[in-house]
Amino acid sequence: MIAVVTFTDPRPTALSIERERALMEKHSALIGELRKAGFEVLDVNERLGKYEALKAGKNFGIDSMDESFRAAEIVGGSSASGIIAGLWHWTESNLVTALVRETKRPILLYADDDPAWAGTTCITSVGASLWESAVNEYALNHVRLKGDVEKVKAWARAVEAVSKLSKKSLLLWGAPYTLGMEHLMDDLPGLKRIVGDFIMLDQYVLVRKAENMLSDEKLRVKVRSFYDWLTDNITVKFDDRMLTPEALRRQIAIYLAAKESWKEQSNVSAVSIKCQPELSEIYGVTACLIPALFPFNLDAEGEKEVVPATCEGDVKGTISSALLFYLSGKPPLFGDIKYVDDEVVMIANCGAASLYYARLSENPEENLKATTVQGQCQGASGGALTYRTPPATFTVARLIRRGGEYYLLYFLAEGLEITEEMESKLKWGKQWPHTAIKNPLDKEGFISAMGANHLSLVPGDYTEELRFTARLWGVKPINLEDPGEVKSFLEG
Repeated sequence: MIAVVTFTDPRPTALSIERERALMEKHSALIGELRKAGFEVLDVNERLGKYEALKAGKNFGIDSMDESFRAAEIVGGSSASGIIAGLWHWTESNLVTALVRETKRPILLYADDDPAWAGTTCITSVGASLWESAVNEYALNHVRLKGDVEKVKAWARAVEAVSKLSKKSLLLWGAPYTLGMEHLMDDLPGLKRIVGDFIMLDQYVLVRKAENMLSDEKLRVKVRSFYDWLTDNITVKFDDRMLTPEALRRQIAIYLAAKESWKEQSNVSAVSIKCQPELSEIYGVTACLIPALFPFNLDAEGEKEVVPATCEGDVKGTISSALLFYLSGKPPLFGDIKYVDDEVVMIANCGAASLYYARLSENPEENLKATTVQGQCQGASGGALTYRTPPATFTVARLIRRGGEYYLLYFLAEGLEITEEMESKLKWGKQWPHTAIKNPLDKEGFISAMGANHLSLVPGDYTEELRFTARLWGVKPINLEDPGEVKSFLEG
């Protein structure tokens, strides 16, 4: 929910019904645009009875300290993630300052480009006053926009995503770090300013549940049913070594165990499975159905919730995937940076990624038909889920940490077709899902800027939202398409 509140000039001699009608029309038009975009909007002026006040010849906008406090009570008692202050004409800055102080919510100062009224004067005055008073972090980090409703929507999406992440937990099966990768370790207490909490369970929880499913006759029915659904809807290429029917059944049991474990928790935004080496080597089967089907809207049990999923206990990668999901509503893809040259960045996760990317189709059956399960190239046994992502426009993001300081790397990527020539050069991990995008830099610059071997992406352009998110988080955004930003980051 986004709260919208319009202010006005409180001086009695300044009362103008023409102006107040204009403010009401601008206020209502903005709310209409937000609702058309799918946002739930809290109309604070309506709750204050300001439409009726205008009919009685009084001000539509908030015009007193008492009304600012009442507005703060309305917003504070709601689930609003942020506030848009309509500053279409002059108001006294302390009225807005009081609202920001009392609500402790992100705030956007907004006016349209109508030269008939003093919106520009108001935004600059109120913005300067919020900096001067510095009553809280939201006063210091407020956003000012004028005449750009699309940017307002981007800010609202960012505020909503940040709010959801801050109230939800990440579920990590298996503690980092994996295979000696220190960048998978993290400052978990420090990250609680971004994420609500971390639920860390040993992978033995999944092994125990999976073994129960495979040994109990009643529970084996679920595994058999899932096996039949999978082999009916996806091409499965069994072999005598890695992908046997028994190995696939064990992979299914691990997935169903993870799904059951996830359901036992509450308010989880995303999951991550460590997998290596405890599952892949010791238990003896890779957990590839988790990153394939958790961030997908269908499995053998029917339609399901999309849950972002990553591998190797990558905390920052899991946050990046969850953020992109909340911004876009699309299943996020997560994977390794497998190959980079001056033109191409190849992303391929070690066995599976969201099956949505097999065709980028809203019809899940089409994505399933474009997927093949075949023997893994690593681990003791198991199948990898193979596809090649079709070209599209993608937003790529990655939260990283350098010297204890967090940065949000991002760029808008042009998806590339994986040609026969590219395919012919693949050897290691050829059976993994692959996605090709255009390199926003050259190979040296890209590799130098990377603070991880994993990236997350979604279709569409959410770069504006990511810039607002970084501001809300208090981290520095680095656009990899901007040579100046990259140079500053590398030399910093």
